[in-house]
Amino acid sequence: MISKINKIKKLGLFNDYTPVTGFKDFKKFNLIYGWNGSGKTTLSKLFDALENGSHAGYPDLEYEVQNESSTKFQQTQPFNQKVRVFNQDYIENNLKIREGRAKSITLILGDASKEVLEETERLELELASKNSELAKENVQLENKGKTRGKTFTEIAKTIYVAIVGGATRNYRKDNAESDFALLTVKNLLVDEELESLSITVKQLQKPLIDPLKEIEYEFIKDEEKVKLDKAVDDLLKEAKLFIGQQVESIVIERLRDNPNISDWVETGLKVQHDHSSQNCEFCGQKIPEVRLQELAKHFNEADKTLKTNIDNLIAKVSTIKEAVKFTQTTPDVARFYEDLAEEYIKATSIFSKEAEDLLIELEKVSFALKYKKSKTTEATVFELFIDTSKFTNNFVVVNTFIHSHNKKTADFESSKQEATQKIKNHYLSTIFDEVKALEKEMVGHETKINALTNGDPSTPKDMGILKLRQGIADNRAKISSTHKACADITKSLNTFLGRQELVFEPHKTKSLDENGNQVEIEDGYIIKRNNKVVTHLSEGEKTAIAFVYFTIHLNDPAFNKDKDIVVIDDPISSLDSNSIFQAFSFLKNSVKDIQQVFILTHNYDFLRLVLNWMKHPAVKRDSCFYMIKNKDSSTERVAFLDELDRDLQNFESEYNYLFKLLHEFQTDGTIASVYHMPNISRKVLETFLMFRVPNSNNIYDKLEYLKPLFDEMKITAIYKFTNDQSHITGKGFDPSLIPETQKVVKYLLEFIEVTFPDHYKVLTTV
Repeated sequence: MISKINKIKKLGLFNDYTPVTGFKDFKKFNLIYGWNGSGKTTLSKLFDALENGSHAGYPDLEYEVQNESSTKFQQTQPFNQKVRVFNQDYIENNLKIREGRAKSITLILGDASKEVLEETERLELELASKNSELAKENVQLENKGKTRGKTFTEIAKTIYVAIVGGATRNYRKDNAESDFALLTVKNLLVDEELESLSITVKQLQKPLIDPLKEIEYEFIKDEEKVKLDKAVDDLLKEAKLFIGQQVESIVIERLRDNPNISDWVETGLKVQHDHSSQNCEFCGQKIPEVRLQELAKHFNEADKTLKTNIDNLIAKVSTIKEAVKFTQTTPDVARFYEDLAEEYIKATSIFSKEAEDLLIELEKVSFALKYKKSKTTEATVFELFIDTSKFTNNFVVVNTFIHSHNKKTADFESSKQEATQKIKNHYLSTIFDEVKALEKEMVGHETKINALTNGDPSTPKDMGILKLRQGIADNRAKISSTHKACADITKSLNTFLGRQELVFEPHKTKSLDENGNQVEIEDGYIIKRNNKVVTHLSEGEKTAIAFVYFTIHLNDPAFNKDKDIVVIDDPISSLDSNSIFQAFSFLKNSVKDIQQVFILTHNYDFLRLVLNWMKHPAVKRDSCFYMIKNKDSSTERVAFLDELDRDLQNFESEYNYLFKLLHEFQTDGTIASVYHMPNISRKVLETFLMFRVPNSNNIYDKLEYLKPLFDEMKITAIYKFTNDQSHITGKGFDPSLIPETQKVVKYLLEFIEVTFPDHYKVLTTV
């Protein structure tokens, strides 16, 4: 047991406490009385600190207590017995009220359960926050995915039109995504290349085209084939030779001057000779021999030979011309692929022009030879050059287009596939940056979603949604395991309050297990009042519930009633007067077997009940009564423990005792000597008016009723003093309180004497 408190420092009003001279040691049952604000609850916090040597609210606390064996314990040497303390801290730490959607109340009882619940609620807040973040991230990821999908859908339409353009689409979003996955860099095409490829992919396969054959313009010379350029060179050489020759003959001037007549005559002589005709086939007359001799001398053998050579050469020119004309006939452009057509037309146009130019040049040779034939007796200079390279080069160009066409036909499918892929890559490249940016953002959202779901790997202590759910489920299971005493709590509470109204039932809630499945577990208590769910608890009921829970847990195996200590601070706080006796009876039966009990109270009625119990012969020997008093030090108000005032011990009525304090009041000029008087004056005034003016009016109205019997100004002073000075103002100590108290106490005693003389006489003679 604790026998004495030797020292308290830095504990609120007990800033520098040492026992008063002659202080009696604590016993089994200890009653401590103190006014509100005197330091009663503060003292209970000392007992709260004994087990571990510290109190969170007073980090610099120092103390020394000793037990019945005179062993001393300080903050550095925690007490060797368990000390269970019921005070406001206990209520706050062990009574957790939650309001549901329907404003129903769910209670969580127990310090451990409260801590677990608070941790659970923290986890639930974190879970709600992360679920909210997860929802946002999922929405953003979904939106980015939709934007990405829409982008591929639109580009797939564009690609389809570019590569097919038919009524039935066979290139869709999935195809575009698959092709995009293979694209590592952008492959954009220039407009011309894109247009060319677009033509390629839309073309149908065309038949092969025979190329222009060189054999069409080859010639026989000495049984060898000669190409055009060599044939033309040889032709020009022969033409120059023949045109430069001169035949010796007797010239008939008319024939010389008229080549057409000469040709006609020469042809006629040949016909005449071929048919052995003696007469002219034209006129039927016999041709004179002299004329035949003249013509023979004009058209001699040399002349014939030259003309024959010229005719052969003219025939060769014609052969070359025919070959050129044949070659000039190029395949129809309609037979070519569209992407070749335009350039092919240009090439054939140039080729045709070069062919025409070549034919013109060859015609000039033919004309010169024909002219020489009529002028065989004259030497003529022939200066003519024919460039066949342009024709032959363009021949090659035209054939190049034919070869390109044929290659395209041969490689049609692979070329078309290659062109198709290039077009796809081009259009996919137009969305490359946009899609990559979207994918980067999506990866960011996916990373956040993973961190929210499974925890941020960069923050070791971060709990993801899955672990939060598991933690919440585990915690609720822990709370559920500590709530199995509904009947005991209900019975004890009804005993404490003296009425059977409140009933405790297990509260079941739905939670998520580690797999995210909903499970139902117990989570606190639902309270019903007269079979209806409670939506409001009074402060007294809250205190009563907490105290009942406190007494039930005195039966824990961890607490030894024969050895350990109980401290109870005002268990009847906020209870109505009808419940105080029931509460006292419950308390007495709950602690009667405890090794040592400290009961602290400010309530006079409760004080009387405890005093009467402790004065009973069965417990009087083990009981001791104390009072917390205040005094002013040089700098502040301080509290100390002393023996309970004998009058408080002896007076059955608080009113009698308080009246005696007023009647005997004297001040030594300090605030401490008057500090408690406003409260005492108010209590005395309220009690006096209760039976002097027995109605339901307030103090002010009752005083108004008595004004005809007493000085009005004094009544106003009494009302102001008892009303204003008995309440906390937050302004600090007012030095005028001392003279005002002296004056108003006299007014109040005079007021009682004047308005009820017989009553006053009885009070002053007791």
